[in-house]
Amino acid sequence: MNLGEIDYQKLIHIIIGGLIYLLGVLLLDALVQSIAYWIFRNTGIGGVLAYEEAQNAYYIIILGATYLSSGFLGGLYTGYKIKEKLKLIMMFPSIIGFPLTFIPYYFFGYQVTLFSYLTPAGLASLSNLTKIIIIPMLISLSGSYLGGYTINWEIEEVVEEKISLLLEES
Repeated sequence: MNLGEIDYQKLIHIIIGGLIYLLGVLLLDALVQSIAYWIFRNTGIGGVLAYEEAQNAYYIIILGATYLSSGFLGGLYTGYKIKEKLKLIMMFPSIIGFPLTFIPYYFFGYQVTLFSYLTPAGLASLSNLTKIIIIPMLISLSGSYLGGYTINWEIEEVVEEKISLLLEES
């Protein structure tokens, strides 16, 4: 296949994998946050999020439950449909789906976009850029690779060799 040739069937499956990732993020994010709110409200520990350690733990739970799982689902579909060049192709469902997650967040009032960090004040807070864009993207890529290679796991048959020790008398 030349560089100019595009396999549209693979491209369609990659885009569908990205859309599966997008739907997974939207559904799982709402589900995880509502379950966390329910737990905090019913156990009476809502004030624990005032501490930085609890906020970090909550952030890690959101990363694992939302972004890793969504990347896994998008990669699972893409890996099921596409069998060759997985090292390259498995990153595209997350790369396509992750920027698309900012569109519904923006229209539903979640005002975090990449452009708000391109101001001098936004660049001064690099930790926010890392926490909102870079780390979720890396977690999504990891989930996509896990999903793609889960469905395409190759099992190699091990051939046993007998080793014999022959003592020769000379």
